[in-house]
Amino acid sequence: MTDAPNADGPPPARDSQWRRVNELFHLALERSESERAHFLDEACGSDTALRAELQTLIDAHSRAGDFIETPVQAPAAFPDVVPAPGKVSPPLYIRQYRIDGVIGSGGMGVVYLAYDTKLERKVALKAISPQYSHDPSRRERLRREGRASANLTHSGIATVYALEEFGDEIFIATEFIEGETLREEIQRGPVAPPKALETAIALASALAAAHDGGVIHRDLKPENVMRSAAGGLKILDFGLAQMPEGEGAARLTVEGKVIGTPAYMAPEQIRGNKCDARTDIFSFGIVMFELLAGKHPFGGVGSESTMARILESEPGFPVADAREGDSRLVGGLWRVVRTCLAKHPDARFASAQALLAALELVRGGSAPIEPPRMGPALQAMRWWQFHQAAACVAYAALMLPLWWARLNIDGRWGLWLFVAGLIATVTASVLRLHLLFAASSLPDEWRAQRTQSHPWLRLAEIALVAVLAGAGFWVLEGQPALGATLVSAAVVVLLSFTLIEPATTRAAFRS
Repeated sequence: MTDAPNADGPPPARDSQWRRVNELFHLALERSESERAHFLDEACGSDTALRAELQTLIDAHSRAGDFIETPVQAPAAFPDVVPAPGKVSPPLYIRQYRIDGVIGSGGMGVVYLAYDTKLERKVALKAISPQYSHDPSRRERLRREGRASANLTHSGIATVYALEEFGDEIFIATEFIEGETLREEIQRGPVAPPKALETAIALASALAAAHDGGVIHRDLKPENVMRSAAGGLKILDFGLAQMPEGEGAARLTVEGKVIGTPAYMAPEQIRGNKCDARTDIFSFGIVMFELLAGKHPFGGVGSESTMARILESEPGFPVADAREGDSRLVGGLWRVVRTCLAKHPDARFASAQALLAALELVRGGSAPIEPPRMGPALQAMRWWQFHQAAACVAYAALMLPLWWARLNIDGRWGLWLFVAGLIATVTASVLRLHLLFAASSLPDEWRAQRTQSHPWLRLAEIALVAVLAGAGFWVLEGQPALGATLVSAAVVVLLSFTLIEPATTRAAFRS
């Protein structure tokens, strides 16, 4: 481009002016701030253009320390206020990059459309929003995003050209993709199943490449997927990516803290648990549901409502309609999406490669795939949950024979035993239901809740065993069937909380 400035200095035509500006600039820097204005007034006289040019350089120097590598006609820093999306006039220069406009902004960053004057190509520059530019954690997150993306080489992942830092500025230079996001496609209505299938395969292939590199995206959503003008797909924005173990500097996320976009989080991500490839697969399922149906599968009034639905509700999957195309293709796609949206990670595809293989089967016309079988961890959790619920029901049912036994026990002892058994039953049932709720809705607090509840639960169950055994032996001679039932129940309750439950708990929670 003929209008591109020389990154190493001004055009030859302005050589004499450059020497004068450079000389006056350094002379001004040698003076204190209180003396500079007077010096500039005297040195520039009536040349207001020269005065303005020098002031621009001095202001840029104040923001960027001793760095002064940019053309004299532009500042060496991003604007203090993010302009609205569109052209930036006049253009700004950051090293060899000419900033022509703003592509978009949000969250912690702003993305500029720029032109690399050295390699003569368009690029996208991602920088930290001005209000957060001095936040160490956000700066480190941007560094990690650059490193995560730079280590991934796949046609479906935006290429990182450079991670630049100078003074207070830090930015990532990536390939500029002309096209539209999947969000813009979804806003026009449901995508035809054949196109949705090709989109799914391209997206799953890019995810598989990222996961093979040890990178979990953690923020997959339609806004972070671009379709280029040529039709190819590109995953963007690895700002929240989980890096391979041991890479990067300090840990940027705290266990138990929610990281990501609420409407596209997997249940374990909402709960603050550790994420893996299956977390991205859940987000993938939401994106594909939106492409096929034109709406979010868990859409609520706000973020909190949507997250609650992700945790508790199942989306309404439409029945495959032959009018939409090949019914086998449509049915197979929805079966894949259903599997991706399973609440428990073990019930989803084990990896993006497995997801990709399933999609290839659908494209090949094979019958819809079956969801993967439950893993051992999920089976153990299901058994533990069943044990808690069954114990509550059994304890409540035992109150009936205990009430009958009361009629065969002398004096008030029968009533006192029944009341004691009822208190023990209610206490044990409430505590078990509390642990059941904590395990499903507050998994990070479950161990603490169990530690607090366990002594009271055991005390209540020991009391229940004592009451059942005492009442059983008391009525054994007069009512042998009733007495034997109560004594047997006492033995079963004892075995349940001393032998069976510890084993199911260890299997379900690995503790």
